[in-house]
Amino acid sequence: MSAVHSQLALTALRSLEVHSRMLPLDAQMNECVELLQSPEIVVNDLFHSITQVADESASSTKYSVHSSPEDRKQGFFYPYREIFVQGDACSFTCLATEVEFLGKDELNSAIEQREPRPIDYAAVTCESAPFPVLGFVQSADSESAYPLLLRAISTLVELIRPGRIEMLDQEVYRGMLGGVPKVDLAVVLWDDERDDDPRRPLCELSRDLAEVFKQTLVSATDFPPILNDIVCLRMNPKRSDARLRFVWRI
Repeated sequence: MSAVHSQLALTALRSLEVHSRMLPLDAQMNECVELLQSPEIVVNDLFHSITQVADESASSTKYSVHSSPEDRKQGFFYPYREIFVQGDACSFTCLATEVEFLGKDELNSAIEQREPRPIDYAAVTCESAPFPVLGFVQSADSESAYPLLLRAISTLVELIRPGRIEMLDQEVYRGMLGGVPKVDLAVVLWDDERDDDPRRPLCELSRDLAEVFKQTLVSATDFPPILNDIVCLRMNPKRSDARLRFVWRI
């Protein structure tokens, strides 16, 4: 559990994400199918999470955004790198990586622990009317699209905590976001070459689950209209050619 979660209770949706990460792939498959067969389960968790975050509005915690240094150029994503998406005719520029919202007392502890950040990269599309992209990237062979999608939606819900959008706008996007921005959530998977890879069906099931999440959030009257699209992309973790491959968009 990260330092910030030690002070703020896990939302219902974040708890589901944490739970899903501990499951083997076949159990993830069963759980994802169950949620699609009974979508009211995950919809209830989603609405409960929104209520939990809204109830924290009186919190006096002051946040700052911690991200990787601007001069760090390692791995696939790093600040100011332009990434091209094959099959979607678009590109984006990374502005920050390993983005975490931290209170002042939690900053040093989280840096020392080097735990995974809720947002792996924050980017902006390269077009005449650019919009923000928040990316969530696979980090292990056994990781599937299912917990990545849950992490993305959990992080989106938690963005409505007091001051978070403003802080992200100020410290990462330099005023580009405005008060109620629309953002893309990008789930980035590693390439798989085997037709029998158990993560493949989870990718398609996660697409259906993403549709449930989007339809629910778009129609929700107590959640701000900050979600644009949910996108699934693929990358080759062994190459650094600045190219991703489009899989699906909801």
